[in-house]
Amino acid sequence: MKFKHKIANLQALNFMHGLPLRVGVLGGTFDPAHEGHLIISEQALNFYHFDFVIWLVANQNPTKPPMQRNIFIRAQNALKVAMHPKIIVSTAEYDLNSFYSYEAILLLLQRYKTVKFTWLMGMDLANSFRKWYRREDLIKLCDILIFDRPCNTRLINAATIGLKPKANLAKTENNNIIVHRGKLCDLSSTQLRD
Repeated sequence: MKFKHKIANLQALNFMHGLPLRVGVLGGTFDPAHEGHLIISEQALNFYHFDFVIWLVANQNPTKPPMQRNIFIRAQNALKVAMHPKIIVSTAEYDLNSFYSYEAILLLLQRYKTVKFTWLMGMDLANSFRKWYRREDLIKLCDILIFDRPCNTRLINAATIGLKPKANLAKTENNNIIVHRGKLCDLSSTQLRD
């Protein structure tokens, strides 16, 4: 199944009701979306065989200053980058009235009970993961797949992302956090804005 290439609000995601899908969720401000987001999404689709990857455009990142562009403008711009038939750009976070990853995943899980969601993120976010709202609960709700990226702090304290202190960050003992080492992209939205 291929998804029509337009912005999907929460109602547009209703096609998932009752289907046994595996869906990756790449949350972020997408201010702007860039090739790094696309590379992560394509690796998730090709290597982990997700049925879809949703680019869940954030209302507002609680750890960042107020957004210059609203969620709908950022989503519209993200459509220009998300050129893959299985990538869905979504403003569902607006409809869910959610501002935290934990809340968004919880509400999506409650709404789409047959879908297995996996949270996707780049390594650059791993160091700030310990500051995320209810991160311990997020880890219990869904798998988290962290994609390696060239960043200043690639060697991280494993405890900050909920991993047991081991040299190999391949996965936790309970298999809910996986670090994927693949194609690296050094682009960031901050660099593009600057």
